[in-house]
Amino acid sequence: MKEVDLTCVQCPLGCKIKVKMDDAGVVLDILGNRCNRGKEYAMQEVVDPKRVIPTNVKVLNGVDELVSVKTTNPVPKRLMWEIMNIIKETTVEAPVKIGQVIIKDILKTGADIVATREVEKVNK
Repeated sequence: MKEVDLTCVQCPLGCKIKVKMDDAGVVLDILGNRCNRGKEYAMQEVVDPKRVIPTNVKVLNGVDELVSVKTTNPVPKRLMWEIMNIIKETTVEAPVKIGQVIIKDILKTGADIVATREVEKVNK
């Protein structure tokens, strides 16, 4: 049997949750959550954890060299480095608008990479 201790991040309560699994990784019990969101979070964390990825993308001809971006939905944590490598090789031409889709449906996760701030075009 395996036990995983987590702190739930779904609300300010921060419940200390214990997940008990058998040797095959099947969840047997979830203890310590005070709501269903905590139970769902714990199940997701031990089965296939997901995260929203915030980072930056290079900007061409902008007043700033980088624009902040994030995924529109949580993506599987196991794909995070592959996604970061794609983003690292990506550039966008200024101007960039808030909410502009920089990469559509990255790695077929259903999540887009969108700008979270504006970058104006540089005046030459």
